Amino acid sequence: MKAPTYQQLIERAALTALELFQAQTTKKALKAELRSLYDTYFEAYGRPDGKFDPYSEAFLPVMNFTEAQFQRVRAAKKAEYNAQRRHHTALRALNAYRPAKTKEAA
Repeated sequence: MKAPTYQQLIERAALTALELFQAQTTKKALKAELRSLYDTYFEAYGRPDGKFDPYSEAFLPVMNFTEAQFQRVRAAKKAEYNAQRRHHTALRALNAYRPAKTKEAA
């Protein structure tokens, strides 16, 4: 297999950066939606005293109410992590390819 060119490595780094940005944006939107669901539940049924504790019996109903959205947020976090890992891999490949002249300047 032929090694990628410098231009291909640049393009890969740019594409993975865009994918990372999209994954981060998706995660932020899903987290905001989850917070909105918490607020909706607490408006309808009241908020238990104390800080939010997922292991407390008092917070069990709200956890059940938001479980599907919580799972979407978890999946988005995983997707963000994977996008970040792919981006860092692309950047490492690009950095390894740089000509010696530009490495000395860095």
